Amino acid sequence: MNSIFKRRSVRNYLPNPIEKEKLEQILRAAMQAPSARNQRPWRFLVVTDRKELDRLADAAPNLSRLKDAQAAIFTFFDKENLTAPLFVQQDLSGATMNIMLQATELGIGTCWLGMYPNTERTELVNKALGTPKNLEIFSVVTLGYPKDPDTLHFVDRFEPEKIYYEKF
Repeated sequence: MNSIFKRRSVRNYLPNPIEKEKLEQILRAAMQAPSARNQRPWRFLVVTDRKELDRLADAAPNLSRLKDAQAAIFTFFDKENLTAPLFVQQDLSGATMNIMLQATELGIGTCWLGMYPNTERTELVNKALGTPKNLEIFSVVTLGYPKDPDTLHFVDRFEPEKIYYEKF
């Protein structure tokens, strides 16, 4: 699974649009994430329209990266009917990571814009999007084909001194 080792935060994209079938593959990967008690609370909003990406980038300072992106996937969780509410952050983190790994596999760069639980950020973004009351923004992933084709490359981050076996 080389995408784990090649994934990088990419902020400079080509102007090429991302194909709809690739976006669907990415969303399918997101929904394969593990979920506590199989609650699958995730919901996704995909934005590819250039005018809308620019509007959102201007609506909240934490969305400024949308100016360079060719698409964005907003991840939300449905606050209603949760079977394991304490694990929503883990569920959505797994889905967000799967988005980035599948995109990397397809040669698409991504950057995770953290939102939840920063109330200042979530309120601005929820307002800009007109998010329904039952949903809460969790993260935003910008997507685009990297300007530098060598961006998605391996960087060795292995740190054996941070590993313990059997006991500390």
